[in-house]
Amino acid sequence: MAISHVLVPYDGSLHSQRALERAAALAEGLQAELEILYVDSATVDELRQPLIMTSSELEAYFDHKEDEVRRNLREMISRIPNAKTVIICGSAAKGIVDYSMQSKPDLIIMGSRGLNTMGEFMKGSVSRYVTQRASAPVMIVK
Repeated sequence: MAISHVLVPYDGSLHSQRALERAAALAEGLQAELEILYVDSATVDELRQPLIMTSSELEAYFDHKEDEVRRNLREMISRIPNAKTVIICGSAAKGIVDYSMQSKPDLIIMGSRGLNTMGEFMKGSVSRYVTQRASAPVMIVK
């Protein structure tokens, strides 16, 4: 199996940083496309609480959140010049699987644990969900 497209979900956790490092090294060695996916699930959680804003305030709120996420991602991937970064909103597990169905990577490399360990305990592991449902092979990095 030739690997020309690697997808790595990134959430800022130590495990996702390790996965990104492994994915970057692999993609560089194989001269493969590296795509970094950030799923902003905080926005979904925040929207469960009432947000009372005008449409322009709401637009500015999301623009600010996206800028903050992009800034954090930019710092982490600054040493990976050819990576493509994608930001989506929604559930992390479902977002990763759905996005991978669209982008069709040859390999998904992700961390074994994310930032929300309590949520993983209550709802199940994101990496387990992705491993069971993604059509691409999944490499889990500890």
